[in-house]
Amino acid sequence: DSMIYINQSNINYSIQTVRYLISNITLHTNDGTNILIDNVHFVDVSIDSTLKISIPQIANNDYTSISFTMGLSSDQNFTDLFLNENFFPSFAWPEFLGGGYHYMQLEGDFNTVFQGYATHTGPTNGTDYSFTKDFPLTTNIKSGNTITINMEINNWYSNPHVLNLYDGIMENAGIQDLLKNNGIADVFSIE
Repeated sequence: DSMIYINQSNINYSIQTVRYLISNITLHTNDGTNILIDNVHFVDVSIDSTLKISIPQIANNDYTSISFTMGLSSDQNFTDLFLNENFFPSFAWPEFLGGGYHYMQLEGDFNTVFQGYATHTGPTNGTDYSFTKDFPLTTNIKSGNTITINMEINNWYSNPHVLNLYDGIMENAGIQDLLKNNGIADVFSIE
């Protein structure tokens, strides 16, 4: 909540809210087996319990990659599907923009503490802007291991498209597409 970040456009900004959905979190093996870790996971950086997914036990296997979808694909993203989840109703995407659920809510101030931005991503006009990332695993994953999914927030605004911070993103299909492209490029990493 301080103006300590600088984006590619040389604009100072703060981060007050970071909430997002990742879905279809899956481990893949070299024999073609897929292990679904979580169908939908809500992350709110202000709630510690949302920052981890604990899997009681997985079979020892040669897991070659992990994949997940940022947001919800169109077959999962329709109004009232997740009524009993902790992100409902705050993550409901407005019906006049296509309904369903937000993928992300990233909010704060820029330039001054009185000039806010809201980077809300989701299915504008019913178009699916979710995307799937697949990361190779370099070590054998077994019970007790940790996989960390990192999100580099600045990269939402910088690669391959330099984007400014402003409001009005929800109804802007062009910006939603650019954010999707930036997200695919290098927003996420794993360790």
